Amino acid sequence: MKNFLIILITLGFLMSNSVQAQELTKTQRKALKKEIRTYKKNPEKWVKMQNKHQSKVNELTDEIARLNGQLKSAEMEREKLAEQLKLEKLRYVELEKTIPTTELPEGTVYQVQMGFYQYLDLVSFNDKLKTVRAEEIDGKKRYVIGHFDNLLDAVQFSNDIKRIGVSDAFVTEYIDGERNMNFDAYEGLGE
Repeated sequence: MKNFLIILITLGFLMSNSVQAQELTKTQRKALKKEIRTYKKNPEKWVKMQNKHQSKVNELTDEIARLNGQLKSAEMEREKLAEQLKLEKLRYVELEKTIPTTELPEGTVYQVQMGFYQYLDLVSFNDKLKTVRAEEIDGKKRYVIGHFDNLLDAVQFSNDIKRIGVSDAFVTEYIDGERNMNFDAYEGLGE
């Protein structure tokens, strides 16, 4: 009987706290009184209910801990990826500096002038002429300029270069980085 009184006092305390926290309607009060009477008659039922609630609270607490662990793991992964992204952006900035461009950099630089012409206009080739490359073959060097996707553009540029005095200029073909030594641009154009 002593345990029963302790249970009722505890239940009453809990009920009074929840009643203070919110106003109950008349119907809710009736239902609550009925529930208390039921538990008064059968305290084991109340204990079972409390155990069930505690079990559910423990389950939910475990679930919260598991989800917090996943969240922490995901946050660590996000931080790791953010650091990788930061490093890749820095790498990109460094690589971007190595991309050939027709823009002049800041500071003092030097260029080689190939000529000064009134009627020759090579401006249309600017986006193709970002690189001059030397290829060493048998102790000699051959120089190639530009990257043309269109054979006709390459032939036109070759002809313009010949007009300014580079008589040895001709079009070469590279397939996957390898020079095709059997290539003839004029055969490619069907001439």
